[in-house]
Amino acid sequence: MEFKEIIGAVAQFHDAFGIQNNTEPTAQLTAADVQLRYDLMKEENEEYFEAAMNSDLNLIADALGDKIYILCGTIVAHGLQYKIAEVFNE
Repeated sequence: MEFKEIIGAVAQFHDAFGIQNNTEPTAQLTAADVQLRYDLMKEENEEYFEAAMNSDLNLIADALGDKIYILCGTIVAHGLQYKIAEVFNE
């Protein structure tokens, strides 16, 4: 699956569960949404750290997969899905 398809799948999940996707770039998320995104990323960073420190490849892979999913959700929350490749390439 290509990155664009991954972002699309996350956007579809958001649509199915009533989670807001933005189609235009925006920094304006609610404080609760910003906190949620931060907390989710923080939790997965901690899970990755623990897994890596314990050399547990299965849990490393799980944490990294979750981090990608959360990052893609954050990208669509900020409406950056059409700009992120350009940002990455820069």
